[in-house]
Amino acid sequence: MRPRRPAYVLPGLAILAFATFLGFSLVRLAQVEQDMRINVDENMLWVITQAQVASHRLGDEVNRRLRGDPDANPKLRFDVLTSRLVLLDAGPQRRYLHRLGFADTLEDAFVRLHAIEPLLDDLPPRAPGAVDGIHQLLTPMTQQLNRIANAVMVQEWEATGARLDAHRRGMLQVTASVLGILVSGLLLVALLIHALRQRRVAQRALARHRDELEDQVQRRTRDLETQRQRVVDAIDTAPDGFAAFDGGDRLVLSNPQLAGLLPLPETELAHGQRLGELLEAIRRHASVEETQCDTLTQDKAGHLQCDLELADHSWRQLMVRQTKGGERVLRVADITRYKAAARSLERSLQRERGVSDFYRSFAALVSHQFRTPLAVIDSGLQRLLRRSESMSHDARLERYHRLREAVAQMTRLVESSLTAARLDGGQVEALQEACDLGALAEQACRLQDEAQGQRRIRLEEPGTPLMAWCDRSLVEQILANLLSNALKYSPETAPVSVTLGQQEERLYCRVEDRGAGIAADELPRLFDRFFRSRHASGTPGIGLGLNIARHLARIQGGEVTVDSVEGEGTTFTLWLPMAPGSTTHDD
Repeated sequence: MRPRRPAYVLPGLAILAFATFLGFSLVRLAQVEQDMRINVDENMLWVITQAQVASHRLGDEVNRRLRGDPDANPKLRFDVLTSRLVLLDAGPQRRYLHRLGFADTLEDAFVRLHAIEPLLDDLPPRAPGAVDGIHQLLTPMTQQLNRIANAVMVQEWEATGARLDAHRRGMLQVTASVLGILVSGLLLVALLIHALRQRRVAQRALARHRDELEDQVQRRTRDLETQRQRVVDAIDTAPDGFAAFDGGDRLVLSNPQLAGLLPLPETELAHGQRLGELLEAIRRHASVEETQCDTLTQDKAGHLQCDLELADHSWRQLMVRQTKGGERVLRVADITRYKAAARSLERSLQRERGVSDFYRSFAALVSHQFRTPLAVIDSGLQRLLRRSESMSHDARLERYHRLREAVAQMTRLVESSLTAARLDGGQVEALQEACDLGALAEQACRLQDEAQGQRRIRLEEPGTPLMAWCDRSLVEQILANLLSNALKYSPETAPVSVTLGQQEERLYCRVEDRGAGIAADELPRLFDRFFRSRHASGTPGIGLGLNIARHLARIQGGEVTVDSVEGEGTTFTLWLPMAPGSTTHDD
């Protein structure tokens, strides 16, 4: 059987043809009208004619001068002729003459003009010799202008004929388009009449189908009653508990499994029981604190789904759905085994996530913290390669010692990075001992200055040692992060101040920069993992350093705090506990 063509295809094609013909005719008419406006050739003929007239008048003025007429003014006529020829030599007129092959002729006319001009200066009356010289130059130029005028006129006639032919073709195309519009309109009228006839036939067929439909409804009603009984029998034998409620939310049907799955008395499952009362009874018998939905209330669409843990630690899934007719259906299923499997999978997933976070954090720490010592090593080795021969033995030894210190710090960073990567799992322990905070800060400042290649850090040390109870490698890592951030987010010429001191039973190391500062609304989130301030856009970084620094400080019993004024700068402070037995002298 051939597929039936959609009813709108033929009318659509007719409308498309109608619009196409109409658009084409309008475009062609516009083109004809635009072409009729073009009159460049007539303008050209006028300019050449004016040049001819000007040349003749120049000759007449010369003759009048020869006869002794005091009013004769050959210079004025010469200027008029020159202006006409200059107009011919400009823009489209020159291109037009070039197409006709008169470019050299026009150049020759200008040459003759230049030769005539000195002859007109102080032209004496009754001087036949001077007049003859002017006429000898002017007569050939006039003849050349005549030839140009004849060629332009011939070209004009040919162009006019071509335009008339084009207009004739355009009018024929427009006439054909009008005929196409007429045919398309007739086709649309025919399709409209055909559609009206089909509508009348469809109305008659609809009346017949309505009568047949009534008979089918009666038969289907009997079939539906039979199927309903089958559904009831299937519900009674299903493993899940089912209950049906009418439009007034009263229980009209339930299977025996419902009572076995819910620890409710038979009175709560009697026919006529309201859905809301039944849900309230279920809530009372379930462990509310373990219920995954706080209240057994339905949403606006009349739907409800939640998992309940009963007193015997078994789990039930309860679902309420509203049918299209406004009735509701309740289903209760035993999901104890699924819950146990889900919890087992969740524990496994948590373990896998912990492992993934461990390796990701380790990679981020290595990338973030190894840059400074590597930069120091690279800078020192480059300086040794360039200046090793000119450096003294002591200078080379000092450089070697600094490189070894950088390598030693990298070793400590490897160990502390592995430790920091286990922070989320609570597996990090700080190996605390008494350390001189001043020495740690001095070494960190020196490494940062060497990495930057300039001395921008100003360290203010107290007169007495400050012994902190801390892990040396972790403190070095914290200070390296705070100093690198201060240098990175400050202008290249601005200094970074580092101040050491003591307050009560704690020591502090303040790192103050002169950067753009941090907005007040961003300060509470500054130590969140992967968070970056809006002023940090365009600056390399992944937002891990401050989060790691605070964690490392806290596992040593310390803290990292921040104070900032937007537009003025930021101050980060590392707080550490004092070493046991240290002398207390508050600021």
